[in-house]
Amino acid sequence: MKQLHIYLMTFLLFPAAAFSQEASSDSLIVILQEKDPVPEGATRVGAIRIKDGGFKSRCGYDQTLEEAREKARTLKGNLIKITELKPPDNWSTCYRLRADVYHHDGLADIVAAQQAEAAAAIRTMLPDTASYALLCVYRPKTGVGTLVQYNLHVNDSVVCRVKRGGSYMIKLHTMGQTQIWARTESRAEVSADIQPGKVYFLKCGISMGAFVGRPQFYLMNTTQGMSEFSSMYGSVEEEE
Repeated sequence: MKQLHIYLMTFLLFPAAAFSQEASSDSLIVILQEKDPVPEGATRVGAIRIKDGGFKSRCGYDQTLEEAREKARTLKGNLIKITELKPPDNWSTCYRLRADVYHHDGLADIVAAQQAEAAAAIRTMLPDTASYALLCVYRPKTGVGTLVQYNLHVNDSVVCRVKRGGSYMIKLHTMGQTQIWARTESRAEVSADIQPGKVYFLKCGISMGAFVGRPQFYLMNTTQGMSEFSSMYGSVEEEE
């Protein structure tokens, strides 16, 4: 076991552009998790809520955040502070979200500082001259299918057994386009272009299925993935 202690404010970053009177579709939008403080100097411009809606089919994690960004733009905000985020459960197959929306004139400088901090933290995990990459796999305790486990494959090799609340740090020695997948009642996969000296964060879960549920994967950005991964237990299992 290796101890991994990394503490970062979690920013979800999106393509940067100058903020105008009307927030454009490619404006910089920062999303703060529930535990993250709102930066000093931010002005609250409103609140948003994203519900199940009953007939929504595109309501996964990424789609919910995209909907939150669109709602923030209509409020001319560039900072979203999540106050409640509910994953799929026995009552709904969708993510549900409540958040406050802010505008901050100096957001680009804050983001640059956080990106530099994240890059420095990555270097504590492996040097940029490393001949291998790291895949940090984790599955939060929340969500449906708490008893369902599955083998995670990287190409043709099983690298770990994904369990509720589990976290693993896996060394990848094969570079290039890589398939990361698992199968329960059906197969789910994501593809990543693995490069040496890089760290990749894979958030795992279960989505509703006909019988036992289906694997669910999200390749996370560095700052959010590192924060969630390192905060789960403070220690992880390392696999070669």
